Amino acid sequence: MSDLDKFNVEQQARQRAGDPHRISPYHEMINRYLRTFSYVDPYVPAPARTPVAAARPAADPATAGTVIVGVDDMPTSHVSVDQAAIEAELHGAALLIVHAGAPPRDPRLLEHLTERVRSFAPSVPATTQVTVGMSPAELLLAAAGATDLIVVGHRHGRARGALRRSVADHVAAEHTGPVLVVREPGWPPGPELATRPLVVGANGSAASTRASEFAVQEAKARGCDIVRLRVTKEPVEELDRTDRIGGVTVRSRTVAGNPVNEIVDASSRAAAVVLGRSAGRGRLSSVDRAVLHHAHCPIFFVG
Repeated sequence: MSDLDKFNVEQQARQRAGDPHRISPYHEMINRYLRTFSYVDPYVPAPARTPVAAARPAADPATAGTVIVGVDDMPTSHVSVDQAAIEAELHGAALLIVHAGAPPRDPRLLEHLTERVRSFAPSVPATTQVTVGMSPAELLLAAAGATDLIVVGHRHGRARGALRRSVADHVAAEHTGPVLVVREPGWPPGPELATRPLVVGANGSAASTRASEFAVQEAKARGCDIVRLRVTKEPVEELDRTDRIGGVTVRSRTVAGNPVNEIVDASSRAAAVVLGRSAGRGRLSSVDRAVLHHAHCPIFFVG
């Protein structure tokens, strides 16, 4: 059993024992979300039930910014909107649901998605936008402010060549603010999702430092812990350590191996992965791009 496995077992044991640290805002939201939709298959829209009151008072969206999520006619857009609404409620932000290109085949698509948000996150102000003549990536980048969070879906098996980047590739590389790339499979896995940590890729760069700072704020909002994962080419004698940063428990680990393989492996036991991207490149690094295409959980890219 790896250290991260042991870590997660410990957290689940604490939850079963009634540890109040595990009763977090994110935990309450995930449970409310699952109760609302009684998910069996996260890609099949379920009828909305009676809204449940918000778990905590929302902040002022005027000062908290906006979460922008891109959607299309695919059922997986529900997964992107769901996670975008959760982020908006966590941070007291407004939600903007956007569709670019030809009008959606279902003329009520955006109305359905807005109703879906209201069913489990009624405190989130949700608006919609349809734009013709722009690509999805162009619309998302144009709609977002410098620090707004963009949420975009990415389907397994849809990786493209270097000359034809996916929407997620494009947006993650070029947005100046944070981007959340939503993976298709297995979301949400169940209430245990809320007990999982955020996993941050740490390599000592300025980009990874920004990622760690973002992760602390995100973990604070969620009420979860962080695992800082440093991957080296050769084994090093560096003991794992646990710190308390900004009120968040941060466990630092160093492992030897391939960065992509280690981060992708850790992603199967994480609530989300957080990666820093270098400013001004306009293109993701080979490691970032590989993780985007193979991770098992959502990925934050932080500029």
